[in-house]
Amino acid sequence: MPFRPTLLRRCSHDPKLTSFLSAVSSLAASRSSSPPAGAVPPAPTPAAYNALMSAYSSAGSSDEVLRLFRSLPFPRTTPLYTTLISSLAASGCHLAARAAFACLLRSGLPLTPSPFTALIKSHGAASIDFGYKVLDAMLALGCSPDAAAYNCLISVLCDYQRVEEARGLLEAMPDHKIYPTVCSFTPILHGYCEQGKVLEAERLVDYMMEVGCLPDVVSYSVLIEGLCRVGEFGKVERILGESEAKGWTPNAITYNIYMSALCRMNFLDEAFSQVAIMLSRGLSLTLETVNILFDCLCRGSRFHEAECLLEYSEELGWDADVFCYNTLMSRLCEAGDFAKVLKLLVDLLKKGIGPDMFSFTIAIRSLCNAGKLRLAKCLMENEGIEYDAVTFNTLIHGFCMVGDLRGVLVTYADMIGRNVMQNFTRDMVDNLCKERKFALAIDFLIGSLRDDFNKQYYKDMSCRNAFPNEFTNAMGYCKEENFLIVSLILDSILGEEELSCG
Repeated sequence: MPFRPTLLRRCSHDPKLTSFLSAVSSLAASRSSSPPAGAVPPAPTPAAYNALMSAYSSAGSSDEVLRLFRSLPFPRTTPLYTTLISSLAASGCHLAARAAFACLLRSGLPLTPSPFTALIKSHGAASIDFGYKVLDAMLALGCSPDAAAYNCLISVLCDYQRVEEARGLLEAMPDHKIYPTVCSFTPILHGYCEQGKVLEAERLVDYMMEVGCLPDVVSYSVLIEGLCRVGEFGKVERILGESEAKGWTPNAITYNIYMSALCRMNFLDEAFSQVAIMLSRGLSLTLETVNILFDCLCRGSRFHEAECLLEYSEELGWDADVFCYNTLMSRLCEAGDFAKVLKLLVDLLKKGIGPDMFSFTIAIRSLCNAGKLRLAKCLMENEGIEYDAVTFNTLIHGFCMVGDLRGVLVTYADMIGRNVMQNFTRDMVDNLCKERKFALAIDFLIGSLRDDFNKQYYKDMSCRNAFPNEFTNAMGYCKEENFLIVSLILDSILGEEELSCG
């Protein structure tokens, strides 16, 4: 299929399209592949096997790591056990990681801090105290914890939002003659940003420089993400501008964070301008960069160009995935163009990319917004898609807005039949009251009581107490002087509770 020449001609006069195609070109030139499944090392040595296992681990292929470990043509070593434990922990196979560590202990091989550090990562849903127990076990076995072990525990504490406790552990490290590294500070920096304590994060960066532990690109990227969340783009520009003077170089991840934030805030020209800066720094653009730029085009209502880019993605050397289609479909849905949303859904099927649940949810929302409820209901009848409560609630809300109580109840019954359970009655009644559709709210609530759809919901005291608020607030139902109906509803709820208590 020949490429549409008008798009290329337009690119020479359109900086946004030029930036996007430059990003695609850079992405195609920098593609790297993970090792193919079933690969074997070039030499039967521990170092060669560990290198290949590490490559599989980085690619998230813990099964391949385990395959190599089981097929070792020589005795197992502690570094190989460490790589296996790390890979299993990173893949969420926490029990398997602990089992591998137990095998290491039984093997009698010399212990180093590394496998203990990998074990801390496998905390899973265990108590946070597990990490402290690992440190104690290291001391008991004569293997003193190193900075990496402390850093891992600090990271786990921050994952659980126990940032101040992590800060205390960091400050206690010198007491054990272990000195913090930049990796010790970065999780705490991230924790502060996650909690919205951006000023604390900035102070921590200043403290790092005071103690001679210079922040690296990861630390600054974390800080930039925190600043972007609160819209401090001026500070971000200053940090990027001072990067060379402070001895660090932004990478593609740094710019992706910044570009994504600019895009979300609709600073689209500024987001596209970062492409030229990245290329001037010799950075390879990533798939995430391309996705961000594509979202920028969609947010800028450049729908025609975005459609052309998707249609001719193969000629461009761009592997457009379902995420990109969903991005454009979502923006078209917001613009009220349900016909193009459905066309893109069909294109996904034709190209063999395969729409996901989000693709169908966007299409259903678009049809509901256009009043095409029956067509939306037909899409919902595709049992090959495991829809979640959001999708069902989208269709239910559509039926509510047109006063179709039967459509609401039938869809709700379908949701229960597919084991998609969610107590949404209060939200539905609240939304209907806000729309001043009081009669429909009453019908929906009584119908729910009569058909016994949400029995567990009514047994929840906090939910029962909420019903009066929905009908008795200043703009609510009781202002219309329909006290009798409200009383009957409350009697029904309380009566059911009396029966259940009896």
